[in-house]
Amino acid sequence: MKNEKDVKKAVKKVLDEYKGAGMWYFMPPANGYGRSGIPDFIGCYKGYLFGIETKFGSNDPTANQLREIQGVIQAKGQCWIVRESSLHGWSAEFRGWAALC
Repeated sequence: MKNEKDVKKAVKKVLDEYKGAGMWYFMPPANGYGRSGIPDFIGCYKGYLFGIETKFGSNDPTANQLREIQGVIQAKGQCWIVRESSLHGWSAEFRGWAALC
């Protein structure tokens, strides 16, 4: 993987495996018109809210991103920060979470 775009592409591939089986998600545009810090993916699987923030290399979530991640968690949703180095582990964890939904 070369950048965060590649991480997003890999996450999208996993999420797309659940299309038609109760999965809905979207990727809010990062164009300055929305609320700052919203995770890269916001979705719902069989009634369960989730958010996914992707990162590449040593980049850490911003204060705004951490605020929004905390908001998802406080709303009883599941939220992940996924890096290229944690993609395999996240994929297994996501599939386990989805199986429990």
